[in-house]
Amino acid sequence: QHPTLLSSTSHYPLTMTKHAKPFRIRTITAFTILHPSDFPPAETGDGENDPVLQKIDQCSTLLHEAKSRLSEAGYEIQTVRIATNPFGEWLTLKHDASINHLTSTSDDVSSQPATKRAKQSSPENKDEVDESTISERLQKLNNILSQHDIGFLSLGPSTCPRHTTSICPKIVSIAPGRFSCSANVDACDVESARAAAKCVQIISTLGTDDESHLAGGLGNFRFCAASCVASGVPFFPAARGASLTDTDTIFPKIGFGIGLENGEFALNLLKEAKSIYAINTVFATRMKEELLPIQDVCSKLASEFDEHKKFSVEYLGIDTSFNPSLDKSGSIAAAIENLEEVRGDFGQCGSLSAAAAITTSLQSIPGIVKTGYCGLMLPVLEDRRLAELGMKSNDGSSSSSNLSMQKLLYISSVCGVGIDTVPIPGNVLEDDLSSLMLDVAALAGRWAKPLSCRVFPVPGSRAGDKTTFDSPYMCNSCVFEVE
Repeated sequence: QHPTLLSSTSHYPLTMTKHAKPFRIRTITAFTILHPSDFPPAETGDGENDPVLQKIDQCSTLLHEAKSRLSEAGYEIQTVRIATNPFGEWLTLKHDASINHLTSTSDDVSSQPATKRAKQSSPENKDEVDESTISERLQKLNNILSQHDIGFLSLGPSTCPRHTTSICPKIVSIAPGRFSCSANVDACDVESARAAAKCVQIISTLGTDDESHLAGGLGNFRFCAASCVASGVPFFPAARGASLTDTDTIFPKIGFGIGLENGEFALNLLKEAKSIYAINTVFATRMKEELLPIQDVCSKLASEFDEHKKFSVEYLGIDTSFNPSLDKSGSIAAAIENLEEVRGDFGQCGSLSAAAAITTSLQSIPGIVKTGYCGLMLPVLEDRRLAELGMKSNDGSSSSSNLSMQKLLYISSVCGVGIDTVPIPGNVLEDDLSSLMLDVAALAGRWAKPLSCRVFPVPGSRAGDKTTFDSPYMCNSCVFEVE
């Protein structure tokens, strides 16, 4: 089992070498645009001139050069990754299919929500390839990524409910777990929410005990319902490149961005701040001081590629989000409990105002180019304190400190990612799950903020059961009720 392929986000060994910097770089993510013509018939697409091979090779050159320079600057780099435009624009189409419908810019089409626009412009069946061709393309990508030492690829979101239920499970199932994807769910888009819920259920049934990337429901680490998520988020599985509808498709740039793992750094900053009122002042100074060296390295690298290489590069920025680790002092929830205004356990009075203040400050650090969520990440199975609170919430008591799905959703209204890495009953109803996804989409749409819903049904479990994952890459907690 390859340790970095267990999941597509944050499961890393607890024993790590000491590092001089106050945080790690979780990911350097490159964003590229694939096209149906990148997959010509086999007899014409082999060798060094293969279009997909060339694009992945360019991303790999950029990523490994960025990794080398940031490592030399003293940063620990955990992964390098690639994200593409929505897979319905390239994976499912014949190599010579017309894409005029995808690049329409007429007012009556472009002014509509992205998901609705994509559904209206979905190709007829005659333009789509069969399942065997999709499998061949996925395997080809898998082999190329392996050759270039790229750990993960996000294939962007599904914008078609039919693709969500038929193709997303196929993407996630490919061993050894290199691929991730998502499904767009807009506010009030019941059809897309139901398709995403069904996809989650399908993925939870995939795999055997011998397939570590799928066993026990783990396949859903690499899938989420995504709402208002634009190109540039470096974290998986919601990461996506720009669509063919909103980019220069003739000479597209390869973008790249940085995602952090900074739970212990968050703890130190919040201890220094002590109170909500001081958060902005502390963050503006300390975070700018620590992030500027990364920005300098990346900006210089992008300029050099433009001057000397055969392809154009754009530095998109840093996702300044607070993102936990499984280290002893790596919990974001525990860090927030150090603030004077948080009265007791995380989730009780003061937690919402703390989350809002932190998020506002993370999004307004002066002098830093930002991309992605830039918020507060609260993944239950990747944050030891959240996992602990999840256990307490299901010991039969009715304490106000109980951590529930609704409380996580309530806090996500002012911060971060949404509902993330939450175990749920194996027999969860599709209607209940789709309603939860619609709640997340409603928050995202109402406040125009990127949110996602990543849950996984644990086969054979019920609400309140304790999870029994035997892995150094995640915590054990309880199974949450979808209420």
